[in-house]
Amino acid sequence: MPTLDELLARTEIGDVLARYAHAIDRGDRELARTCYHPDATDDHGRFSGTVDELFEFFETYGATLESTFHFLSPPTIALDGERAEVETCCLYRRQPVDGGASSAVFQGLRYFDIFERRAVRWLIAERTVILDWEHAAPPLPAAVSPPTWVRGSRGETDPAAPLTRSLSAYVRRPAG
Repeated sequence: MPTLDELLARTEIGDVLARYAHAIDRGDRELARTCYHPDATDDHGRFSGTVDELFEFFETYGATLESTFHFLSPPTIALDGERAEVETCCLYRRQPVDGGASSAVFQGLRYFDIFERRAVRWLIAERTVILDWEHAAPPLPAAVSPPTWVRGSRGETDPAAPLTRSLSAYVRRPAG
């Protein structure tokens, strides 16, 4: 039977993963950065290095994308004291700014993360992104959905922007 501390660790790790996906898809790299320890490393396929270098790369690469979409599986977590090995499957789609449907990409990824609990918070210490498959994303639909749909976007114009602000306020609370 898991202890209360183990259950809390699993919940916090899951929250960090969800916050990362939400922040990246909403274009809030500052919020996404809160998911990593300051000395973390990340091998993201097209980039490998420190987390600070990763977010410099994201600034440049993110400007080429109109949108991204991450759909995460529940994480598989192996806890070992203040450290955890975590694998999370991800369906990922990216749409370039040029809007070319043929250049959109759909991928099956796995995040293999080493989480560490430091100063009471679980955050990513090491990330390796594993690419299992990729395809050209399907073309745009022949009959586009009507304008009555609420549309997503990046930044403050997104309908879920209040959630992004709440997440930012939450992670900036003092630990403990």
